[in-house]
Amino acid sequence: MRVLGRIAALVLGVPLAASAAFGLVRLHAADSEVADRVEIQIIQTVSDRARSQQIVGAMASQPGAYGAAGFALLLLFFAVKPVGRGDRQDDAEGAGGGIAPQPDARMRKKTRKLAASLARKGEHLEAAEMLLACDELEHAAEYFIDADELSRAAEVRHDQNRFLESAALYVEAGDCGSAATIFAQEGEFQRAAECYLKADAKSTAAEMFEKAGDFRRAGDCYRDVEFLRHAAQCYVKCKRWFVAAECLEQVFNEEKLKGGAQDPQKHAEMTQLVRRAAKLFLRAEEPMRALRALESGRCYPDAASLAMKLGEFARAAEFYKDANDLEHAAEALHKFGETAEAERLIGEHCRSQGNLEGAARHLEAAEDYNAAGDLYRQIEMYGAAAACYVKQGEHRHAAEMYRMGDERVAAADAYERAGCYKEAAECCALAGLGEREAALLERAGDLLSAGHAYHREGLDDSAISVLQRVEGEGVAVASALLADIFRSRGQLTLAIKMLMQAIGVAELDRESLPMFYTLATLHEENNCPSEALEIYEKVMGINYHYEDVEQRAVRLREQVGSALVSPLTTSSSSVSMIAANSQPGRYEIVGELGRGGMGIVYKAQDTALDRVVAYKVLPDTLKENPQAMKNFFREARAAAKLNHPNIVTVYDTGEQEGCCYIAMEFVDGTTLKEILRRRGPISPRGVLHVMMQLCEALAYAHEKKVVHRDIKTANAMWTRDKKAKIMDFGLAKVVEEVRNHTTVVSGTPYYMSPEQTLGKNVDHRTDIYSLGVTSFELLTGSLPFSEGNIPYHHVHTPAPNVRTVRVDVPAPLAAIVERCMAKEPGDRFQSAGEVLEAVRSLLSS
Repeated sequence: MRVLGRIAALVLGVPLAASAAFGLVRLHAADSEVADRVEIQIIQTVSDRARSQQIVGAMASQPGAYGAAGFALLLLFFAVKPVGRGDRQDDAEGAGGGIAPQPDARMRKKTRKLAASLARKGEHLEAAEMLLACDELEHAAEYFIDADELSRAAEVRHDQNRFLESAALYVEAGDCGSAATIFAQEGEFQRAAECYLKADAKSTAAEMFEKAGDFRRAGDCYRDVEFLRHAAQCYVKCKRWFVAAECLEQVFNEEKLKGGAQDPQKHAEMTQLVRRAAKLFLRAEEPMRALRALESGRCYPDAASLAMKLGEFARAAEFYKDANDLEHAAEALHKFGETAEAERLIGEHCRSQGNLEGAARHLEAAEDYNAAGDLYRQIEMYGAAAACYVKQGEHRHAAEMYRMGDERVAAADAYERAGCYKEAAECCALAGLGEREAALLERAGDLLSAGHAYHREGLDDSAISVLQRVEGEGVAVASALLADIFRSRGQLTLAIKMLMQAIGVAELDRESLPMFYTLATLHEENNCPSEALEIYEKVMGINYHYEDVEQRAVRLREQVGSALVSPLTTSSSSVSMIAANSQPGRYEIVGELGRGGMGIVYKAQDTALDRVVAYKVLPDTLKENPQAMKNFFREARAAAKLNHPNIVTVYDTGEQEGCCYIAMEFVDGTTLKEILRRRGPISPRGVLHVMMQLCEALAYAHEKKVVHRDIKTANAMWTRDKKAKIMDFGLAKVVEEVRNHTTVVSGTPYYMSPEQTLGKNVDHRTDIYSLGVTSFELLTGSLPFSEGNIPYHHVHTPAPNVRTVRVDVPAPLAAIVERCMAKEPGDRFQSAGEVLEAVRSLLSS
């Protein structure tokens, strides 16, 4: 509104003031130059010449002149600034867009004359305004310049379409923004850029410099306003590689701080950015900066390749490892001289590729003998495994490997170096080195066994020396053996003394009967028939048909001339019972170890081989099935061929005195079932160690085509030297046949696989199912199915997850157990070796 008011004041006030001035001049100086100027002004203001003449006449009178002057002053009070070109344009538009009439040539000439006159007086601005009003633009611009109104002059030149001159005048006037705009429009990009730069519009200046081809200055401007990507592009164009690389590196660092690397798409873009920066650093001959940039951007393969070219082999190896390129990392380490570490990395690479033999060789070259030995053991290269363990100083493990590789002498040497003299003695026994076996047993403190070994080798002096040092529970057995030695030497008195010492205060019963019989024979040989006959008669009271006691007694009665025949009041049924309960001649029962569904187990002395064995008498029902009997001996022979540290060795089997028996390795330990009963659940790590050994045993047996069929905690022993051993290989199948004959399903129902429960044909995967149930019990102290219809549950009900019973069990271990107990055999682990691999992997992590 103020603009409109000023326009209205100017429109009315200027002509009125001019007229008033003209009237006053006409009244007081009719012939002066001023009067002419005023008349020109009126004519310029009033376009209609006739109308202007009327105004001039009216203003020549005194009342009109003074009245008009007063009113004009009032109007001009609201319009204090001179009327500009823009205002004139607004006036024209406000008037309907019409074009103001141009003065004629006479008026132009007169105006120029007046302007020149004003200019001579130093009134250049007034002269310029006067000429501008008459569209005398050329001279108006010059007078504006003389008046130092350069911006006004620039406007005039712009109206004249003399744009470059206009821009130059704007520059002189200090209006660099306007000048820059005009220069840019005219394609003078360099000059436009300079002006924008002076106007502190650096981003626009950068664009102008770029259009002008001044890429260096464009890059500088872009960099100042932090348009770093554009700056880098410009620096590349002017071959300022280093500065361009720095800009891209700065962009990456800023994006990294913002967390842009979390977005996959953004991450890929940033990776490209880093690579470009690295290439630019390389072109700038700054390879270390390039390497640092690649490292910061985690471009490890590129960083590793560059480090190799720079000879930075150690750093290259680290980069390759970060990129999980172990093969090239090893190559870099070789060049750096770190041969051992290089071999270790190659070994790890081979292991990840499944090349276990190659992995073992490289780990051995890296002097990581334990890891190499474990791998050799896994692929059953026992000799190589043992050699690695020896280098590591793990002689016990080496001995076990030699033993598994059937290198008994080497195993004995390793056991001896490890201080495991008893195990070394066992290996010597298997190798037929009886004298060394005896010496090792003596070093192990097993004086009784050492005495037996010395005696067996005919070294009776050593045997006597050792046996006389036996103390505690073994004194009786040692004395009995000493008696035997003295007897063989003809020292019968000493033999009798030793045997009586062995018998001690024991009463004659079925257990002590053999020793009393021997004592009687000694008395007989020592020409003491009465003492011998007395004992023989007592023996006959226990077992009338024992050995040749009846014949001996008859002969001695005749010899001593006595009729001391004791009345035999024992009925025929009693005799039959005694015969049935008498022990086999080869095995002397020491005591009962346990009872189960497969028979009774005794601790017995093998008198033929002079060793303690576990003597199992199988159920009587076995004899009722001839085919089962035949199969029993076949399965027992197959089980006897199993030679593994985690399997109880079968020594002998047969039928004696109406009973089927099997003689096995005596294990000094207890069953896992008993451990659970006493101590409760086992720790997850402990269970893993047990599982590992059970899996090794099953993998070995399955490879030999032997399936156990009754894996459970009661059939697994835990020895004093921390070993798990599986018992009763092959027996389950025999008992299964016997029970199937009587329509009873075999196995222990709580551990049986679904296919075994349904009576289907089974393979080695039934053992994997039972192993899962056993592991579940070891972890939780309870069975997965212990109530209701157990066979139905095994076939149809999913097994509970271990972690629902015991929350501290690691999820991977629970997953192994769950997979073992899958209902379908195809969903389980397909071999014990697979389970073993999973267990080892979990243990190592």
